[in-house]
Amino acid sequence: MKMLRMGTPDYRRPGITRVITFVSDRGYVGQALIAASQLAAQPDVVAIADIIIYLIDIPPDEQVEIQAALGSAHFNFMFLDSRRFLTDSADRLPEIHCPRSTLGRLVVDAEIPAQYDTVIYMDGDIQIIGPVAPLIARECEDGMVYAGIDRLDNGGRYANPPSYLQGIGIAHVSQYFNAGIMMANRATWRRVTEKALRFLAENPERCKHLDQSALNAVVGPHRRILSPEYNYTTWFRHADRRRQITPRIIHFTGPLKPWNTTKGPWNPKCRQVYVDFLAQYPYFSRYLTIDTSRDVDPKYAQPTLSLRARYWMKKVKQAAEHQWHSLLLGRFLNNARF
Repeated sequence: MKMLRMGTPDYRRPGITRVITFVSDRGYVGQALIAASQLAAQPDVVAIADIIIYLIDIPPDEQVEIQAALGSAHFNFMFLDSRRFLTDSADRLPEIHCPRSTLGRLVVDAEIPAQYDTVIYMDGDIQIIGPVAPLIARECEDGMVYAGIDRLDNGGRYANPPSYLQGIGIAHVSQYFNAGIMMANRATWRRVTEKALRFLAENPERCKHLDQSALNAVVGPHRRILSPEYNYTTWFRHADRRRQITPRIIHFTGPLKPWNTTKGPWNPKCRQVYVDFLAQYPYFSRYLTIDTSRDVDPKYAQPTLSLRARYWMKKVKQAAEHQWHSLLLGRFLNNARF
């Protein structure tokens, strides 16, 4: 397989007013490097946007090692200490067990150079598989946050029950956005993230999904829905049985990731990207492990007759859910205006 050319152009280039940001801790260093490189491989993207990776709480010795391990591959790293930028906020969040990198996207505006007037945020657990310049070039209306929907049903373990949505002011599940891909003009980004951090600190019991909940609560109706092409989550992969969507950014939401299972819904090529990366840069195996830990639920490893029956009932239920999700998706695509 052709190796991905790792690296990004320098940042703070004259005339560039858009910035794509990643915010990661040790758990997603490798994934963020790959996604950033996939973006940088698109000339239309590089022509209009800089790319910066903010790495949270990486010890100084590892900062040096990371850059040395990449050799000639250039990345725009900014290494941040959460004790510095989250001091006040962290004191107000005693009930929340939330990764500092997750909270980092709510405060990273202070670290973004002033020349950028449009911020595009991306999670690390994504891959860029199609042209994304139309997204990056989008003009953002003042006061509006652009993001894709999270899902279209209320059921299931990882879904959004009405009680949760109502608690953050969301009337219908289709109005709730996934925070893995977001963009806004700089002034809006600053206002929204500041308000979201306050909301999270003051209302932790209402924030089932932590900062994503808080962002949805403070954005309210001031959102523009992006096409699922630009945030093709695991939910869409399951629901899109007729392949009505041609994804450009795939987002590995939920516990099943290409690097921890071969049984998930994703094409084996997605997993191979991470395998190839570690073959090229073995140093990063300390941050990224390729395994099959999620392939088999331990309770089904040596199942009893009762467990076997429960397993197959679960499969039947999942098949019915996917069929229902597919119907919901078809309706949504017929009515949506992106």
